[in-house]
Amino acid sequence: MARIAVLGAGGVGSAAARFLASEGHAVTVLEQFALDHDQGSSYGTSRIIRKTYTDGLYTALMGEAYPLWDALEREAGEPLLRRTGGLFFGPTQHPELAAIRQALGENHVRFEELDPAACARRFPAFRLLPGESAVFEPEAGFLRASACVRAQLRLATAHGARVRAGTRVVALEPRADRVDLVLEGGEVLGFDRVVVSAGPWTARLLSPFVPLPFTVTRQVYCHFEPTAPLEAFGAGRLPVWIDFATNFYGFPHDGEAPGVKVAWHQPGTPTVPGQVGRAIHEVDREPLRQACAAHLPGLSPRVVLERVCLYTMTPDHDFVVDTLPGEPRVTVLGGLSGHGFKFTVLLGRIAAWKATDQRVPWELSRWALARLA
Repeated sequence: MARIAVLGAGGVGSAAARFLASEGHAVTVLEQFALDHDQGSSYGTSRIIRKTYTDGLYTALMGEAYPLWDALEREAGEPLLRRTGGLFFGPTQHPELAAIRQALGENHVRFEELDPAACARRFPAFRLLPGESAVFEPEAGFLRASACVRAQLRLATAHGARVRAGTRVVALEPRADRVDLVLEGGEVLGFDRVVVSAGPWTARLLSPFVPLPFTVTRQVYCHFEPTAPLEAFGAGRLPVWIDFATNFYGFPHDGEAPGVKVAWHQPGTPTVPGQVGRAIHEVDREPLRQACAAHLPGLSPRVVLERVCLYTMTPDHDFVVDTLPGEPRVTVLGGLSGHGFKFTVLLGRIAAWKATDQRVPWELSRWALARLA
C-alpha cells in the first residue's frame, strides 16, 4: 500500500482517487477550492461524449473509455451518461468529415450519413443548411459533468480516500524517501507518490521542475430559450451536435438547467486562473446567437443561463500524461485542451497505473512531456 496524494478534485483527479483507493492505497485528495467548484473546467450539467474524431487515436481510446463510464454508473447507482446520439456536420466536401468517416470505419464504430432532408425528418428542431451533410453516431451523447465528479469523489471516500477541500498546495519538494507537499499556511505532508491533475493551475505549480507551455483561455457558453415547445429540444428529440466547419456545438435540453446549451470550441482570450473575467458581454453571446439562428431556428436570442469556464490548451491540443523529468514519483496529467472531459475516467485509470508502476496497455508517447520541450 502506497501513500498517494492527488492534487485537484476535478474530472481526472476524482477518477484517479477512486481507482487508487479501490485498490487499497492510502489516498489523500487535495483541492484548493470547494468540491465541484465552478472555477475550472469540470463542472456543469453536460459535456459531449463521442467517438467521432478526425484522429483515430482518440476514437480508439474512447472505445476504452465508454466501458469505464458504464462501470462508474453501475457503481454509483445513478445516471451519468445520456446517449442521445451525435450529429457531426459541415459542408459535404469538408476534409474533416472525410477524416471522421475514416477514423470511425477503421475503429468499427457504427454511424449513419444524413443529408438535410433526412436530418429534418429525424430531428425536426435541427436544420442542416444546403450543401451540408452529417455523420450521425448513435452512441454519442452527454455526460453530467458535476454529477460524475461528485460520484467519483463519493466512491473514492467510500473506499477510504481522504478528501481535503479548501487546501492549496504551494510547492512540491522531493526528498530521498518521499515527496513533500507544502500547503498554504506552512503545513507539510509527505507521500510516496503524487498525481498532479490541477487543470489550469498545473503549469504554475510545476514551473520549478518543467516548463509547461499551457495556455489558459476564457470560454463562454449560453443556454437559449426556445420559442418552439421545449419538448422538441429534449434529450429524446435532439442529439448533441458539432459543426466541424465552425466549431460551434450544442446539446439538447437536459432537464436540469433552463434552455438549450450552445458553445464554441474556439480558444478564447488567454487569461490567468484566478484572474479570469467572469462578466459576460454581448460580444460573447452574439456568435452563439448566430449559430443558433443558422441551425436551431426554434431558439430565441434570449439567454436564460450563461457561464464562464476555462480551457487549458497545449500547442498541439494533445493531452499531457507523463511523469516529471527525473522524478518518476510524480505523475502529471493536464492540457486537456477543451475536449478532455469525456476521457477523464480513462485518464484517471491511467494515472492510477502510472502512480503505482503498472503497465499502461496503450502506446501514449504522443502525450509525453518531451514533445513540448
